[in-house]
Amino acid sequence: MLKNIAIGFAIGLLVMGGIWGLVHLMDDNNSVTTELTNPKSMPGGSKGVMDLICELELDLDGQLALGIKENEPSRIAMAQIDFEQKSGWYQGKISISESRAGSLTLMGTRVKVYRPAMFQRFGVMISGEEFVVDRKTGRFEQSLSLSDGRTVKLIKGTCAQVIKPPF
Repeated sequence: MLKNIAIGFAIGLLVMGGIWGLVHLMDDNNSVTTELTNPKSMPGGSKGVMDLICELELDLDGQLALGIKENEPSRIAMAQIDFEQKSGWYQGKISISESRAGSLTLMGTRVKVYRPAMFQRFGVMISGEEFVVDRKTGRFEQSLSLSDGRTVKLIKGTCAQVIKPPF
């Protein structure tokens, strides 16, 4: 009889341990799902400064639209979004530079930085430049507004938030 009670007790402990494990496993998955779908819990939030490192390349359609013949290799560039100053910049040949940052607009999980411009390049007058980073996917797109009313997507890529400086 004592043997049957001990076996029943052991089986009860195993069942309770299995249920406890399943509950915690399901709870961990829910918290991960909540972090991915809730923009407030995404890296960068909407306060302070968000430093990004991006792998960028020319968009083929934009390259053809502007008649760029050179084949530019993909490159790594830094970008920064400053939520307090409502500004942002990224590095590059045609970029919104750190010394002349653009104005920031928040659009859900996307951040858009725009700067009016007035310079000629690729045989056209450029009247504005902007870039958009989707904080959910890391997608980066840079566009140029031309004086003839066209908007050309010139650079695309992927960005990730820099948690710690690489030095």
